[in-house]
Amino acid sequence: MKKLMKLTIHRGTHEIGGTCVELATESTRILIDIGLPLVDEEGQSFKLGNYLDLNKAELLEKNIAKDIPGLYKEDIDIKPPDAILISHSHPDHYGLIPFVKPQIPLYLSEGCLELIKATYYFRGLDPIFKTVEIVEHQKVISIGDFKITPYLVDHSGFDAYAFLIEAEGKRVFYSGDFRGHGKKSSLFDRFIADPPEDIDYLIMEGTGIDGKEGYCEKEDELRDRLVTIFKEKSGLVFFACSSQNIDRISSLYSACRRSGRILVLDPYTVHLLDVLRKRAPSIPQFDFKDIRVFFTSDSNTRRLADDKILYKYKDSKITYDEIEEKKDSLVVKPSYGIRKAFAKKGYIEGSTLIYSMWGGYYENEKPFWDEYGIFPMHVHTSGHAGVTQLKKFASALNPTTIIPVHTLSPDKFPDYFGNKVKILSDGEPTEL
Repeated sequence: MKKLMKLTIHRGTHEIGGTCVELATESTRILIDIGLPLVDEEGQSFKLGNYLDLNKAELLEKNIAKDIPGLYKEDIDIKPPDAILISHSHPDHYGLIPFVKPQIPLYLSEGCLELIKATYYFRGLDPIFKTVEIVEHQKVISIGDFKITPYLVDHSGFDAYAFLIEAEGKRVFYSGDFRGHGKKSSLFDRFIADPPEDIDYLIMEGTGIDGKEGYCEKEDELRDRLVTIFKEKSGLVFFACSSQNIDRISSLYSACRRSGRILVLDPYTVHLLDVLRKRAPSIPQFDFKDIRVFFTSDSNTRRLADDKILYKYKDSKITYDEIEEKKDSLVVKPSYGIRKAFAKKGYIEGSTLIYSMWGGYYENEKPFWDEYGIFPMHVHTSGHAGVTQLKKFASALNPTTIIPVHTLSPDKFPDYFGNKVKILSDGEPTEL
């Protein structure tokens, strides 16, 4: 009897966020990503801190997690999966880690691990598994029946990976989240030029499938736009972006240098960059020229102070007197603590706000900026592949079957990929 590999997408066939994919043979089970949903049951942005005390039954009831045999700490008598692969450091791909059996081996990149550890540090959580294995570009891993080849990809999540997974005579490619227009766009180009061959199944993200075909602005082009804006604008400029979007912060810093401005960051952002120094020495750091740190009064800064880490950044600290003196040459990344402090000092009025994230996130901040009559300039490029890039990616791999994941619109895949597409439902086991 022919042995088969079984695929189950526990979450993600009709959703962006909460991604979790399982591949299994008769003797080996692996999970790829164990994410949290992007929004809670009321449609609000998901906040892990509100749910850390929940048990498995409560997680399932609130649709925060799916019932995956042996995964959770409560599943004492159920055999756990043999491994968990994490593609990158976004919570919608790793966020269930606090609820998972710590004895399950965790496979992820060095940068991904460092960002998860730093994120959990600020939340007072212990994310350490008993077994953590670091994946590297095209360095083959064996897990039971599975042979796995990681591929470093271009994505807004730092040190992100796709995976080629082989077992029982089948070759499955899991794209993870990717794009071809970031600072590591050469990875996309090289992959397209020399892809792995004989792919049976491509499990491909479709965040951007709702968009139009066409050109995606490159990260370096965004940087050049910022240079122009920074030179044209007078006064204080606020630039809102994710602290973990390392590409964007690198673009921001480069634009500041090219326009003669000083970049002001909060301690949380500075610490995230600092823990990645070993992995990527060239990314902006607190001791680089024209980077200063504003010591905010918030829980993140207090934690760094209590652990004697904040002292490390003292020589880069910017004072109110310096802000007054150099206000016209500053670009400030506005954390909550910075917004609060700068508002108290009267620094918000007459400033410029540049928003560099998905527009949906702005709704939470909008009341603050509306109070001062400030309307954002949107300068952003997606962390995900657009339709044209998705088509190039799929064409290069030329799989027998394409399975959509991490998408709100799997029904649009056949428009671009024809009868190769197989649309699944969450929790639906499929023999490959």
